[in-house]
Amino acid sequence: MANGCERLPEECWELIFNRIHHQSDLESFSLVCKQFLALTNRLRVHLSVVDSTLLIHGTISKLIHRFSNLNSIDLSNFNGDLDVILVDLANSVSYTSNLEQLDISGHKKLPVKGLHELGRKLKDLRVLKCNNFALMCDTDLYFIAKLFPFLEELDISFPSMDYDCDSGYIGSDTCFLAVTDCGVEILSKSLSSLRKINVSGNHLITDRSLRALSMNCLNLEGIEVEDCALITLNGILSVLRTCAALSWISMSDILVSGSSSDFECLATCSRTLQTLEVSNSIISDEFLFLVAKASLPLYRLSLYWCTDFSLSGISSLLCAYRSLKCLSLVEVEFLTDESMSDLSQYLQCLDTIDLSDCVRLTILTFFALARNCPSLKEVSMENTGFGMMDCLHTGLKNPRINAVNLANNLSLDDGALTKVALMCPNMEILDVSSCTSLTEAGIASALEMCNQIRKLELDNCPLTTHIGKGAELPNLEVISAAGSALNDEGLTMIGSRCSRLLKLNLENCKGVTAEGIQAMVKNCRSLREINLKKCPQVSINSLNSLVFTSSSLRRIVPPCCSAFSDSLRGFYLHHGCRVSSG
Repeated sequence: MANGCERLPEECWELIFNRIHHQSDLESFSLVCKQFLALTNRLRVHLSVVDSTLLIHGTISKLIHRFSNLNSIDLSNFNGDLDVILVDLANSVSYTSNLEQLDISGHKKLPVKGLHELGRKLKDLRVLKCNNFALMCDTDLYFIAKLFPFLEELDISFPSMDYDCDSGYIGSDTCFLAVTDCGVEILSKSLSSLRKINVSGNHLITDRSLRALSMNCLNLEGIEVEDCALITLNGILSVLRTCAALSWISMSDILVSGSSSDFECLATCSRTLQTLEVSNSIISDEFLFLVAKASLPLYRLSLYWCTDFSLSGISSLLCAYRSLKCLSLVEVEFLTDESMSDLSQYLQCLDTIDLSDCVRLTILTFFALARNCPSLKEVSMENTGFGMMDCLHTGLKNPRINAVNLANNLSLDDGALTKVALMCPNMEILDVSSCTSLTEAGIASALEMCNQIRKLELDNCPLTTHIGKGAELPNLEVISAAGSALNDEGLTMIGSRCSRLLKLNLENCKGVTAEGIQAMVKNCRSLREINLKKCPQVSINSLNSLVFTSSSLRRIVPPCCSAFSDSLRGFYLHHGCRVSSG
């Protein structure tokens, strides 16, 4: 093989590797020869660091030196000392000069020391994600603005400390406890290149923050202000009027009444607006009429849990924007099969639609979408009336639909799922989680007709014990059956049909035993992740055998993490498998 490698120029191998569907497959090629190892190392641009990374390699600098073209590092799942990691990155700046994106989300507080060292040597960071911090405050924003003046995207959303904005008390030390308008103002003045910002869930910011962003960040293209209780319609209007480049806005808890004539600014001031997402808001038909009249380059529209508009308003809007690509109408109670049949006539260019929680919709709506939307690829009808009405299948097929989410439809039965499979022969993703009327017969039928399925989710399906017998399913890579009735017989069938399986979730599957898992793994030689949390018939001793016999396994969630000692975790790591809590 090594001699064969030398016959092709390295550029050709690079083209081949770049077309590989899963980057994880590069691991196998890296073992072939030194040339392939060097090439695959060079092709990696993203690195996710977890606790076990440092247990194996000692320091992150060893990995940085190996992957010389990294431009994105994710530390959101690392539970250790972030300062140590970031200082190590800073000391490897000759190898991290291409770094543009850093994700440190989900930690307790900003790693000041580490970021200071990194910012001192790496000024060109473009994307910083700090969402879901336990504490995020104004002083953190001052620090970020000073260290990374060329940031283009910043996420400071949903700090977990819930500061009570209704208490009426805002003390002098608030800047050390939460993000306020003062912090956002300083940030906006320092980050003139900012293009996208997410401040959702920061309960103390007001319209003053939005005015500062719109006045100081002239290149602002996208802003998310969901769950910000003090943001009002006036603040939203200031952004729409001032930000000439704004293409995406996401907002919630806004009262958009019929008297909001100021929204006429849409017609002249927001010619670039492509994405409009509104949730948990009271909106009027008059607002929808104004949006329809504005002739925006809109391609994505989302209305989540909104009230007070009617079929007339949404019909006018969809009629005006027939080039929409993505549409979400979640929990719109007045939608019926008949109205969706009419609306679907306007959706010729649509490729994604979400109608979840529209409880009056049935399989007839699915038929109408498949028939009238030739470009449709993804359909979500979670928690609707799917299965409550029977109908004949007319032979209709839409070969472009490749992802279907029918989760939480309690009346969905085997017959209805079979009809969906007949309509979508090229389906790749199917989610029927919590469809309690569904049995293995329906799953088997769907897999027989849609043999290109890559991901199958059947969590909490109490009547499903297996996926059925049949031909090989070479494309099926992910199966999630948490809380289902899947048993050892089901595992045997998975093993015999899914030789390229990568991930398997068996959490809370009471009928699964070590014998069934071992039999399945013998045939699934590519399996990389398995979740066995709350599987009472699987012991630690059986896991030892599983890890030692499966060379491909990289992550395992055991039945009970508390039973694992540090030494046992380290032992697994030496075999290339990380123990996770789920």
